[in-house]
Formats: sequence, C-alpha cells, structure tokens
Amino acid sequence: MSLNNKTIVAVQWQLNEADYKSVGKFRDKLCYVMDEAAKERKSDLLVAFPEDIVTFGILTELMSANISASDLKVALEAYVRNNFLELLGPRLKMRNWVPAIFQRCSNLMEEYFETFKKAARDYNCLIIAGSGLIAEGRSLYNESRGYDPGGIGIFQRKTHLIPLEDKGGLGLTPAPIDNIGCWGTNFGHIAITICFDGFQKAVIDKVTGADIIVQPSANPGPWTKEQQIDWLLGAHNMVQSAANVVINPMLTGSVLGLEFYGQSSILVRGANEGLGYLDTEPLPHFAKVAKSPLDEEILVLNI
Repeated sequence: MSLNNKTIVAVQWQLNEADYKSVGKFRDKLCYVMDEAAKERKSDLLVAFPEDIVTFGILTELMSANISASDLKVALEAYVRNNFLELLGPRLKMRNWVPAIFQRCSNLMEEYFETFKKAARDYNCLIIAGSGLIAEGRSLYNESRGYDPGGIGIFQRKTHLIPLEDKGGLGLTPAPIDNIGCWGTNFGHIAITICFDGFQKAVIDKVTGADIIVQPSANPGPWTKEQQIDWLLGAHNMVQSAANVVINPMLTGSVLGLEFYGQSSILVRGANEGLGYLDTEPLPHFAKVAKSPLDEEILVLNI
C-alpha cells in the first residue's frame, strides 16, 4: 500500500454546548471543520474525529428539556424524573437508567452519526466518526464508525472500558474482542482501537499489520506529565509495533461536569520532527502533535 498523494487529518474537537444545541448546529460546526481539513488536501483525504463526539449529542435532548448541563449525574437524574413513564420499559429491558436513556434517544444518536456519513459523501473522503453510545438488545456499546463516500465502511465497538463507562458508571457493555477487524480502503487497511483499547496487548495483536490505526480518544482527566508518559503506551507504542501510521484524535473541553484534556497526534513510523508531548522530550515517530491539551486544533499531514 502506498500513502503517496494522501492527506491525513486528526481533529482535536473542543466540546461546546452551543454546537450540540441541535443536530443542525452540530452539522454547521462539522462543515466548518471539514472545510478547514480539506484546504490542504491532496487527491485522497482521511479525517479522524475523537471518542464520544457523538455521545455528547445527548446534550441536544437535555437542553431541549431545559435540563441543566452542569453535572452529568444531576442532569441524567432530572431526565429520568421528567420522562419516568416513557423510560420504564427501556429500564426494565436494559437494567440501568443510562442505557435506558440512550435507547430512548437512539434515533438522535443515529442523526449525529448521519452528519458524518453525509460529510464523507459531500467531501468525497474517508471519515472515522469518533464514537457514540449505541443501544442494541439489552446492551449499550461505545461504537466508532468509518464512512466512505458511499456509506458505512466499518463499525468497531470498544472492548475495554474505563470506570466511568463500566457497570459501576454509565453501564456500558464491553464488546467481544473477536469482532475487531480492518477496513479495506484506498489508504490501505484501517483499524480502529477506541481509546483504552489501544493500550491493550490483546487488541494490539488483533490489529497488527494494519496500514493505519485510528485511536479516537477522550481522556477525562488532567494532562499531567505522568499522564503524557503513560499515553505513550498507546498510539506511540502502536506505531512502533503494529502499524506504519497511527492517528490519535482527542476530545477536549468541559461539559456536564466532565473535563477532557489531551494532545492529538499523527504518528508515522520513522518520522523525526523533534516533536513530543508538552512535558516530554522530543521523540521519534511524531509527525504532528497538537500544541495545546485543551484548544481545538486540526492536524493536517500530507504524505
């Protein structure tokens, strides 16, 4: 596979409630980002977005119900109170209020994913649409999707959950690791490892040999030096051991009482640009790194 004449983009998306006031507002923001991403494009374009960019579409539902978005737990409890009868059936099925809420709002989640599907068609490119929470059967999954101009090309679900996501938190279900695979594209074979999955040897073994690995991420904590060093065990490790290119778009910003920090990056095996995270020494393989762990940035790499 040749990456000649290709443009790779990692979008560091900063959360802003105004962008989720409606699906239309989100679509406007997405079109702005895509316009910026495409300015330096060569013939082929791949744009990757961060984890949970679709999940926060739930803000549209909360704001339309005049529920405060200052605290996740308080906001969801208020939503349950306001929609108790409508949520009883989903709650009995899903055995947890949060999955019940996302099942009730599943059409909204699909509308948000649809904005990425349309963008892939309108910009004639490949898009990794971050991830969103998708209810299926009695389970709620963290799901990423890849779109080409003709529609969906791949979906990948998170197999390893952090405490915020698991049964003691949002009540998600880990997906079977056997379902991890690759997507054949004009960029070669693309694999997706959603955030924490990219730190797991069992997952990395499954995607080793892919041409490109995309690791959509959302780090719910301060971007300390210790965290930066720990983060090298993800994308930076994968570009040395599993793929020639690894794209790590990160979610940033504060909403619903949650705060996300991180530096997005595009790594190419053998690159030596003198780059690293804020508090680390320059390291090989970093081709592009975001300047800030909080600001919105669009990283563009032409190969």
